[in-house]
Order: sequence, then structure tokens, then C-alpha cells
Amino acid sequence: MMARPQTYSYGKGRLMIGDGATPEVFVAPCGFTQASLTIDKSTNSTAVPDCNDPDAAIWDETGVTTMSWSMQFQGVLAKESLELYEKVTFSSAPVNIRFEIVGAGTGAGTPDKRYAGSAHVKMQFQAQRGELFQVTIDLQGNGELVPSSIQIAP
Repeated sequence: MMARPQTYSYGKGRLMIGDGATPEVFVAPCGFTQASLTIDKSTNSTAVPDCNDPDAAIWDETGVTTMSWSMQFQGVLAKESLELYEKVTFSSAPVNIRFEIVGAGTGAGTPDKRYAGSAHVKMQFQAQRGELFQVTIDLQGNGELVPSSIQIAP
């Protein structure tokens, strides 16, 4: 008998954007229907020969040279979130963000997962006749993305 994996519904995740104040306040934009997180690596490969058998096929060894991350969120353009999107998009400074997933953490008292980092924000909205405006928010990481297990406040 197969054991069922634990899964997470879309509603268990949320993007939080910081306001840059001290103490910083994070706001969850409204209206997203899609979310993605990409963690990327740049690598270099080196062919390492077998010293005992010079005629053997040579295996590549791969090293990581850089890491980067990005997130993308899409959904309806909610009036309640437009001012926040404009503020972080028109700024040339990165903003602090958090992406949280309820129930994805590990450890006693820390059942939730948070990915925190600094990002530059790009915005696109589009619509066509007979439809609502849609928005795409792209976050390009500015440095490390730090995962942690936490207790998300309700």
C-alpha cells in the first residue's frame, strides 16, 4: 500500500513585501492566482582523468560558481495592491520579501517555511476586451535567499 505524500494547496503560500521602515512591516498583496520560485546555479565542469587507466572515459566534475533566485506571481490586478506594486517597481532600490508556505517547515514549534531575501521588482499588466486586467510581478533576487522554518503569525 502506497503512503500518500503531504501536499500544500495554493492558498497555503503567500508573498510578503516589506515597506523598508524600522521596524519593517510586511504586506501580502491580493489577487494572485499563480506563483513560482526558481533557484538557479551557474556551473563549470572539469574533466578529471583516471590516473590508473588513462584510456578510460573521463568523468566531468561540476562546481557551482554562482547561485541566483527569482520569483514570479500572476493574477488579477487588485486595486488594493496597485499602489504597493508601483512603489516597489518605480524604486531603483531592492525591497525585502518573504515567501511563506504554511505547514512546510520542520521542527517542534516551527511548522511553516519562509524564504526571505532582497529583490528588485518588475511589473507587467495586460488585458483584452471582455476580460479583467491581469498582473505579473517578477522578483529578481539581490543576494542570498534564506530558507527557515518558523511559526507564521495568523
